[in-house]
Amino acid sequence: HDFATFCKPGGSGTTLRRLEEFSWQRMADSTLLARVTADAFCYSMVRNLVGAVVCVGESRFEPEWISSLLANKTRVSESMVFPARGLTLIAIEYPADDLLEARSKVTARRRDEE
Repeated sequence: HDFATFCKPGGSGTTLRRLEEFSWQRMADSTLLARVTADAFCYSMVRNLVGAVVCVGESRFEPEWISSLLANKTRVSESMVFPARGLTLIAIEYPADDLLEARSKVTARRRDEE
């Protein structure tokens, strides 16, 4: 998908990403754990994805709103950038060495080159 709506504007790389996991789990202490895994992330992408789901969870928007954001491909002011406080980077995994250069080129490619 093109995650341009969920990325901070102004970046020169592609906003095409493969979201591999986006799951939620309620922990024993009632906190929510969001797991987000992708082939790459745009700047602020995770904070915007989490913020959009929180907006739906708070009934500020219907669930279909997120689909419309994805289809829109342009940043909208109504989407919520979730505060960084509470978000924790757990791991970074890279492709195998023989795949790393090719993946890096795809990630850095601009949208107008695709």
